Amino acid sequence: MVLVMGEFRDLVFPSGFLWGCAVSAHQVEGNNVNNNWWKWEQEGHTLDLSGIACDHYNRYEEDFDIAKKLNLNTFRTSIEWSRIEPREGVWSGREIEHYRRVLQAMRERGLTPMITLHHFTEPLWFAEKGGWENPESVDIFARFVRKVVEELGDLIPFYNTINEPMVYTVLGYAFGVFPPGKRDILGALAVARNLLLAHARAYWVIREVCEEKGYPKPKVGVVHNMMVFEPLDPNDERHVNEAKTSDAIYNWWFLDSIHTGRIQPPVGQGEEADGLREAWDFIGLNYYTRNICIPSPDPTRRFSVVPMDAELTDMHYEVYPEGLYKLLVGLKKYGKPVYITENGIATVNDRQRCRFILRHLAEAYRAMREGVELRGYIYWSLIDNFEWNEGFSKRFGIVEVDYNTLKRTPRESAYMYAEIAEKNKVAAELMQKHLERK
Repeated sequence: MVLVMGEFRDLVFPSGFLWGCAVSAHQVEGNNVNNNWWKWEQEGHTLDLSGIACDHYNRYEEDFDIAKKLNLNTFRTSIEWSRIEPREGVWSGREIEHYRRVLQAMRERGLTPMITLHHFTEPLWFAEKGGWENPESVDIFARFVRKVVEELGDLIPFYNTINEPMVYTVLGYAFGVFPPGKRDILGALAVARNLLLAHARAYWVIREVCEEKGYPKPKVGVVHNMMVFEPLDPNDERHVNEAKTSDAIYNWWFLDSIHTGRIQPPVGQGEEADGLREAWDFIGLNYYTRNICIPSPDPTRRFSVVPMDAELTDMHYEVYPEGLYKLLVGLKKYGKPVYITENGIATVNDRQRCRFILRHLAEAYRAMREGVELRGYIYWSLIDNFEWNEGFSKRFGIVEVDYNTLKRTPRESAYMYAEIAEKNKVAAELMQKHLERK
């Protein structure tokens, strides 16, 4: 926390800083019945079926009105691939037009669109062809990206190619708790490679199409989930090695590969890949927690512990704001601007949410004072939504959703965040108000 002589001080952010919230298509739109997650739900892997979700597909204007009233200037969401290309090579003009209306509605309200092209979901036909294990997956994804940019690129200033590629790979192909539910290390390595190459291909496709069409030049980056890995026993070499290995692979492998243009171990042997080097304009950082590691003999089963005195979220994540500072400072080595593209808390205690936001913004500010080029903060999420395997049981939104009526009600945290966004600063009085009470 930023204190001067024991007192809170104003945290003033740079002019042009982006303040926003995020959602993803499958988690809020409703009735996405043609993708891998819909099938996963039908097989009984989730607490709830996504169903109508938040009906954002039909209520997006209402949600953007709320975002505008909260003084936000950016909004991050995704385009659902299975809507755009319901069958291989078949494009839905109706859905393309829907997303054009969505993008126009954002812009009319002063919300800068930040668009994710792959946020955990893909069409059933793609999954049935082997998904990201298929060597053709990179070409198939590039074709989809080209279509989206051709049709909508005049409205999109920021692209996130792939959301959390390591989460997708680890949970879906190593731990088997996300679709397709595999525990296959070799398969996971193949998926990681293809996601890396797909990101690079998408980067150049976006640049190429925008140049061909005369669209404004967009910023393109990847959204990467990171967490702090620390050993349970820093004096035990096994614990230390577990933390170091997890950190190297989960946090830095993907980014180092893009930075160097070489596919780093353990996925590659340092071989060059065409178009990979510096295929990014910015880094999107998703940060939630830290992981305290203990050794595991099985690479498809990883174990971690939570400190006895830790503050927990309803996801049983430790609240660890200092980790955001540590990771932001670590990202300086790449020399790229950074946007915090997700940071949020599942809790029914909105006072806890207020404290969470303030404490993480203080750590982000501290990193900026040390030279980190941070250009935006995007809270996850604007509205409560479908939290994957956890169904609707976890409440991340600064806006409450009544799932019986779908009524939206801003929480106290929403008004607090609105004040921050309006003033482009975290006022000392705001921190004193929320951080000195429980």
